[in-house]
Amino acid sequence: MDDPAEIDVEGRRCVLVVEDEVLIAMELTAALIDGGFRVLGPAASVDHALDLVSEERPHAAVLDFNLVGEKVTPVALQLKALGVPFILASAVQASELAAHPVLAGVANMGKPTDLKRLIDALRGFKA
Repeated sequence: MDDPAEIDVEGRRCVLVVEDEVLIAMELTAALIDGGFRVLGPAASVDHALDLVSEERPHAAVLDFNLVGEKVTPVALQLKALGVPFILASAVQASELAAHPVLAGVANMGKPTDLKRLIDALRGFKA
């Protein structure tokens, strides 16, 4: 696994994108790249996201909650264990998110996602 503090040669921090809707994943990826980040993924499933994280530790992550029949909580647990901050970009109600302790206190940007607000939030995470 790469050094968690590693920033690529162009000075970009790596952000994992976990989103199963192709068009939304493409929109998030484009916004992150335009915002100066390097994107890991996007991953459309829990297994794919966990595989990506096992290969490279991102600086931060953007997670959708519902991924075609599965919840993103295993990815959130792995990121938390690694000390990787994450943000949700999900249409799920706060009451459903509150049922998952790993998501307590995590910002949810909602859907549709205000991309400028998302980029600003990610920039606020430590490198």
